[in-house]
Amino acid sequence: MTKNFLEINNVTFAASAQSKVNNVSLTIENQGDIVCLLGPSGIGKTTILRTIAGLEKIQSGKIILKNKILSSDKTHIEPENRNISMGFQDNSLFPHYTVLENIKFGADRNKKKKKGLNLNEINKLLHIEHIADKYPHQISSGEAQRASLARSLLSNPDLLLLDEPLSNVDQNFKEEIQVKLKQILTEHKITTIIVTHDSYEAFYLGTKCGIILDGQLKQYDDPYNVYHFPNSIEVVNFLNRGILIPAKVTGENSLENDDLGTITGDFIKHYPKGSEVQLLLQPEDLEHDDKSNLKLEVVDRKFRGTNFIYTLKTASNRLVPVFVHSHHIHQHEVDEKFGIKRPINIDHIVCF
Repeated sequence: MTKNFLEINNVTFAASAQSKVNNVSLTIENQGDIVCLLGPSGIGKTTILRTIAGLEKIQSGKIILKNKILSSDKTHIEPENRNISMGFQDNSLFPHYTVLENIKFGADRNKKKKKGLNLNEINKLLHIEHIADKYPHQISSGEAQRASLARSLLSNPDLLLLDEPLSNVDQNFKEEIQVKLKQILTEHKITTIIVTHDSYEAFYLGTKCGIILDGQLKQYDDPYNVYHFPNSIEVVNFLNRGILIPAKVTGENSLENDDLGTITGDFIKHYPKGSEVQLLLQPEDLEHDDKSNLKLEVVDRKFRGTNFIYTLKTASNRLVPVFVHSHHIHQHEVDEKFGIKRPINIDHIVCF
């Protein structure tokens, strides 16, 4: 028998012949772990959730939850017998029930389970007390999404599936809800799979992150590793958290780029001396230094509150992102020169 809380073994998730995610294998080791699935729209992320919930059947492979086979080529446990709760992206509230009645529907679903989740506490945490007596057509899409989330949480499932749970929540409110959602899931050990298009949300909430591209689960790892150690160019391009620049390996811990010169650090993968590679350069890899003799032209500057991201143009017209803390007193304007600290050292060198 498996020791993992959830196992998906070689399952192809298919909503149609055109929308498939092929031969997916992943595990959730512990109760209370949170998995976030990232990928472009229409790639099949929602289909994965629907299939785990039992709303779609599989042709091969197995889905095993708490040592019980839910789906295989011979077995299909019906959705109502899986104790899995799914929160949909769109408004899934019953239109003829008030918000409070909708939420109580989740709480009444599993009265026998006692996990300490309190209806009033959940409503307060998600800021929906003021809409308790309203009907779904009388509230905003963000309020409806939070009410649906409350209903899913209070159903006390063995596994919670959330499809873009905060996509309609106002940006100035979203971060607070993320913190509270993580707090609830962690404290009550509610094992959860979240589909999201927001990588920041996935990196914050997820114990593990899965990247789905081109009909495949490309990478499944800790959020830190997905960000800092992407395993393919496709993942790099999807996350859009850095650029690839050409370089030549010059030693065991060094390489050379025509614009930036020598770069040293620990290679994640060994490359023979003389190898032509594509080096992943992320905004935090380079340091600003006004006194440096390596000057690049500023072509853009984005203010992110806690930091600036400068986009610099090299001599060969490549665009390089650089992170600078917002408290840095000297701000550089477009067309000004921007110094890069030398020697350049990157803790971990990722190449393709």
